[in-house]
Amino acid sequence: MQLRRRTVARINLLLFFVIAYALVGVVWEYVESGGDRTLAGPIIGFLIGAALGLLEMSRFATSTRARSFSMAVLLKSLIYVAVIAIPWMIISFFGGLAQGFGIPEYIDWMFSMEFFWDVVIIFMIHLVVVFLRQLNRLLGPGKLLRYVSGRYHSPRVENRVFMFLDLTSSTTLAETLEGEQYFSFLNSFFRDISEPIMERGAEIYQYIGDEIVLTWPLKSGLRDANCVRVFVEILAEIHTRKEQYLADYGHVPEFKAGLHFGDVITAEIGDIKKEIVYNGDVLNTTARIQSKCNELGHRLIASQGLVDILDLPEFTEKKPLGEVELRGKAEPMALVGLM
Repeated sequence: MQLRRRTVARINLLLFFVIAYALVGVVWEYVESGGDRTLAGPIIGFLIGAALGLLEMSRFATSTRARSFSMAVLLKSLIYVAVIAIPWMIISFFGGLAQGFGIPEYIDWMFSMEFFWDVVIIFMIHLVVVFLRQLNRLLGPGKLLRYVSGRYHSPRVENRVFMFLDLTSSTTLAETLEGEQYFSFLNSFFRDISEPIMERGAEIYQYIGDEIVLTWPLKSGLRDANCVRVFVEILAEIHTRKEQYLADYGHVPEFKAGLHFGDVITAEIGDIKKEIVYNGDVLNTTARIQSKCNELGHRLIASQGLVDILDLPEFTEKKPLGEVELRGKAEPMALVGLM
């Protein structure tokens, strides 16, 4: 049975934490003991790594995404330190008893400057780690590494799939809901669909008002029909949250999308504020395809060229829409309605 991308990502995350902290535990124990090798360090590291890995997969990690950047960094850093300190203190207590130390010596150690500075160092280290993890999520998964590595410092030609996904009847919704409530509605929608987007390996390129632009390298977008399945999984995600949307806003998000692929120039742009941008006719064409959804009565429309190279899921029906005139395009384009 093939594991879902989300499950694989969670397993990898847990393994990363367990292995990384076990290794840190070995080094820490070696330094603290003056060169002696014991099992205490790796055991503590293993337990801490497992606890932090599970914490990252829990509701706590999800809840911090709705908080401000600084609050999320501070809160997660404090929780990390607590998770580290508790098993450390427990194992140190029983380890001390095994070596003949009593409770008074243990209490003295807990209130010593050595223990205090160890906790401060751990907190500062994790403050940096959490800051970088949150920054990576803020920019978009993988983008921080691209900036640091300079991957797009010089322009590159890439073949990519693009999806323009737009809320339906957003103008009416904006008039019905108050300004702040409409913004909250949009934010809830974009936050709720982030898991299916990550599940299908998509990159969030831009938010444009009530529209979101997704992109994949061509191979990734075609693999397992990710560029089509993401739409299905977003539908499913919103359906499971239907009652909550009705309770909070009186409306359930409805949306439509256009799909196309082609070559783009990818490069960093800007000086004071840098951004990785895509430039090419494919973006304009995809936007025009999406704009035809209401007129042609389909929630998901793709170019015939993309459908021809896609291995569509068996549950997907395709309806050829013929050659369609697109605004700003000299020649009509063959389109296909999906779903």
